[in-house]
Amino acid sequence: MKLIVVFLITLLACFLRAQYSIVPEPKLIDLNKDAYFTFSGKPNLLFDDDILLPKTLNKQVSRFFTTTTKVHSGETHIIIRHSISEHPDSYELLISDSILQINYSSSAALLYALSTLDQIKVEEKEIGLVKIPTGTIHDYPDYKWRGLHLDCARHFFEVDEVKRYIDLMAHFKFNTFHWHLTDDQGWRIEIKKYPKLTEVGAVRNRTLTGHYNDEPRKWDSTAYGGFYTQENIREVVVYANSKGVIVVPEIELPGHSRAALAAYPKLSCTDTLAPVPGLWGVFDDVYCSDKKTIKFLKNVIDEVCDLFPGEYIHIGGDEAPVAKWKACETCQNNIKKKKLKDEHALQGYFIGEMSKHLAEKGKKLIGWDEILAGGLADNSAVMSWRGVEGGIAAANQNHQVVMSPTEFCYFDYYQSSNRKEPLAIGGYLPLEKVYQFNPIPTQLSQDKHKYILGGQANVWTEYISTFDQVEYMTYPRALALIEKLWNKEALTYEHFVEKLPEQFKWLSENKVNYSKAIFDVDFSLSSTKMGELTVDLIAPNKEEVGYCFVRNGVRSDTIKSNSIDFFSQNELLDFIPMATAIPQPRINQKVELEAFVLNGKGRVSTLALELSENVGLKPIFMTQPHSKFANAGYFTLVDGVSGQRPWKGSEWLGYLGDTIEIVYDFQQQRSLNQIKVSCLKANGSWIYLPKTIDWYFSEDGITWSAKNSKQVKEEMIYLHTMHPTRFIKLRINPMDIIPEGTNGAGNNPWTFIDEIQFSWN
Repeated sequence: MKLIVVFLITLLACFLRAQYSIVPEPKLIDLNKDAYFTFSGKPNLLFDDDILLPKTLNKQVSRFFTTTTKVHSGETHIIIRHSISEHPDSYELLISDSILQINYSSSAALLYALSTLDQIKVEEKEIGLVKIPTGTIHDYPDYKWRGLHLDCARHFFEVDEVKRYIDLMAHFKFNTFHWHLTDDQGWRIEIKKYPKLTEVGAVRNRTLTGHYNDEPRKWDSTAYGGFYTQENIREVVVYANSKGVIVVPEIELPGHSRAALAAYPKLSCTDTLAPVPGLWGVFDDVYCSDKKTIKFLKNVIDEVCDLFPGEYIHIGGDEAPVAKWKACETCQNNIKKKKLKDEHALQGYFIGEMSKHLAEKGKKLIGWDEILAGGLADNSAVMSWRGVEGGIAAANQNHQVVMSPTEFCYFDYYQSSNRKEPLAIGGYLPLEKVYQFNPIPTQLSQDKHKYILGGQANVWTEYISTFDQVEYMTYPRALALIEKLWNKEALTYEHFVEKLPEQFKWLSENKVNYSKAIFDVDFSLSSTKMGELTVDLIAPNKEEVGYCFVRNGVRSDTIKSNSIDFFSQNELLDFIPMATAIPQPRINQKVELEAFVLNGKGRVSTLALELSENVGLKPIFMTQPHSKFANAGYFTLVDGVSGQRPWKGSEWLGYLGDTIEIVYDFQQQRSLNQIKVSCLKANGSWIYLPKTIDWYFSEDGITWSAKNSKQVKEEMIYLHTMHPTRFIKLRINPMDIIPEGTNGAGNNPWTFIDEIQFSWN
């Protein structure tokens, strides 16, 4: 009986939640959809006698209400009351038909209450009436750091655009704005002691267009620049504070410093004048570790600290190559003088100097997880981006941590596999993957959970040149993120998706250029038998789908169906321009598939297929790919879909430093004449071609022939062989290490592979 009662209570709670679209999901919500607190204009507002709101909060409150001093019988009123809570930033809404009471524990909590009211109110604009359902909401955030980042160094955004970014953050209860202000491609903050930082460092003479990995690269030779005056900075900080958002500035060091070195070349190891680059990536040029450079950076930090009242200053610390330090007499003398182990320890010294100086200014240092390599001062915090491992290591050393792993939190990655997606840096991060994010890794022991401050998504703008595009890449993925940063007990992804139509309505009303990728038809490929392929067409809300075939620019008639079986059904018979049907598998049958929702919503989704006899062939052994790029496992290699370039992580298997071994059993002896293997070269993204591919033959899967081997020089590798065999083993050997002077120098390279096709006589 007790279990039945618990079940019914849970069911009722889910039903009540489902009636309202509130993002992020409150801890407790019990609202009555049939009774309302109603008002027109601004209702009267009554404060506790001892409450005096800051001016900025008064401004926010007055958007809704008119202040009064007493409640009169028969009138509707808002009562705002300060209350003590065990949970920081908690609020409570107690709503009857005549009184709406807001209990709040902090200024931020009152803003969160207003944001929730914004989401549950019903406006009947034609008669000027506002209705708020009666009931109760009790709510508070689980994580202290709920962040969004914006890179204004690669592309510059105006003050009003930055404010709009903060407006949207505040509406969804984000509370930390990470403002990336300096990088190789631009210095964006005025430093009065060093005017050349903005006179020279804020302008580049050309900018890369297209992708970094394009050969040849394309350029826009128009001068590009912009910076924020200190008055601009103060204006943004005050504005953010009025919205309950803390601004954390980032001043990159010792790497990503080309813009500063263009202005003051004597701060480098070589004193060589080089322009602000218009190319993305990682450069060898870093700040020298000498006293004058340390003094320069401390002076910069002094002015930065005066502008930003928050607790943390972000100093970057990522992707700092040591090649110039190795060749620098001053830096080598520093290593000897300070008895440091190596250049990584020298970076630890460099970061330590900044940490001490920030502590003297009453601030704390936070940096990307590379700052762990050289040791870290006790009061420093770590932002973990290269996975969660850096965050785990930092928490185990009792450092505060913000989790921001690329796998879940890099909003410059593609959010859809649709070929109509605008150009992005690479990777693949759909909405559902963001919703899987958990700031606390399962590997972290319970006693270290307290060091996880929260999480943050990053919007890097190498390929995002307009604010419209910033919004497109950020929303709705930011909604999935805040759901997981606010409420550890957030409900299922399916429940979250049910709330999106109302959120999309709000975004549309506020003219936010959000991505509508969730409305696209998605393709799900599967195979139960070698040589056969099924493509299921998955539409939002189970809407009706149509598709057509395209070959040589000619389209078939639209076919209404949610599933297509190639080879097992004569799907192509009705499309005369495509010549004959394909009753049996053939090599290299190419066809393009276009799918769309028949109600006219969403974009056309395109799938290019290269159908071959080995579609669906399952290996009897395969080295497992990295979890970030595992996708459909072995089937990714034989699904007939060739990976796109520039790359999207949804179409490739990725390996980090592993030798890849794959063994196939053809079930009978077959006369093989060619093996085609597709690899990816995207060095700017740390993805390198393998060194060699070896292959072996066997009749029993135990005894193998002598090794055949081929050096890899191109993305498409053709292994020619005339050999009858039943088993074949492929061994793909990765490059050893990423070379100095390139992105990711010193790290293991990624190896990406896709389609493997066999040709038989």
